[in-house]
Amino acid sequence: MMFQHLTLLLSAILMCVLSLQGNPARAQEDMVSDTDEIEVSTERGGDEMLDSDDVLADDVIEPEDDWLEDGKDYASRKANEMTQWVDNFSGNDERDLEQAESRLRLRTIYNWDERLDNEVKFRLGGKVSLPQISKRLDLVFRGEDMDDFGDDGVEDPSEDRIGLQYQVGPKDIRKHRFDLTVGFGSSGPKPGVKYVYQDAFAEDLNFRFTQRFTYDLGEGGYGSSRFVLDKALREREVVRAYTRFLYGDKTEGTEWSSSLSYARGWKGDSGRVGATWLYLGADGQTEPYDLVKNYKVGARFRRQAYRDWLFWEIEPSYNWRVDEPYLDREGAWRIELRLEFLLFDNPGETLEKQIR
Repeated sequence: MMFQHLTLLLSAILMCVLSLQGNPARAQEDMVSDTDEIEVSTERGGDEMLDSDDVLADDVIEPEDDWLEDGKDYASRKANEMTQWVDNFSGNDERDLEQAESRLRLRTIYNWDERLDNEVKFRLGGKVSLPQISKRLDLVFRGEDMDDFGDDGVEDPSEDRIGLQYQVGPKDIRKHRFDLTVGFGSSGPKPGVKYVYQDAFAEDLNFRFTQRFTYDLGEGGYGSSRFVLDKALREREVVRAYTRFLYGDKTEGTEWSSSLSYARGWKGDSGRVGATWLYLGADGQTEPYDLVKNYKVGARFRRQAYRDWLFWEIEPSYNWRVDEPYLDREGAWRIELRLEFLLFDNPGETLEKQIR
């Protein structure tokens, strides 16, 4: 007990000396305060000393809670980064619409099919920000749904070739995004809404849900639902499960498509980067007959060309289609060639360049 009194007394003297050096005008008040603390401390028993330990224990628990929360945020960032890399480098126009900067992709597409007519298409996808009007307003262009490996995946009436989108609600919320949209067609303006939910189930597992509703004055309402689940295997190596449902006044019941793909990024000897996709999928309808219209297996190769903003692609696939219900399926090869120009990209380092 004598040792405890001596220790407290020395501590009080040391505090007084420091107070005199720092602020002499308050030295006398600090001495009185410290003396009162000594008197109270000498009256405390062993049980109250344990209470101090409990306080220290509580102080330790709080950082643990912070650590758990930081760990969850880290996992969410890593999973989102993984998903964003796949979408960015694969040329996913849907994700381009949610970028902070303007970004456009101009594609020249040639389709050769063993059974169907050959086709040449030009597609412009992405968005142009309109900060002079509003930082939340964008001019958007619908290109292609690169996750949908179905033959008719680009013809989604719930989306428009050109339109406007206005983000509603807080912009700093990562999990949710809500947009008001308006497209332009031959029947006039087509108002709509779009909702996106994204969350990381784990550091290597990311889920994304997108819901759209659009009303066409001539063809009625349409809706589409997309589900994407990404599983990271290794660095720049991802397995993706994708499902889309399309329904409306002019659709054949619920039209659907689903695919499972494996994506891997790589770097060539010349320093240009690329990626390879292997996939299998199917698409079908529920009315007037419930059937699977096509089974498909294929590969997709994408690589930077002469410049960072220039990409070429080749996508061979084999399809087992049925033209009408109760008819036999017929197999056919299909090859799709793409040349893409990336316009208005962020001049800073992007996830597409980080693959190096």
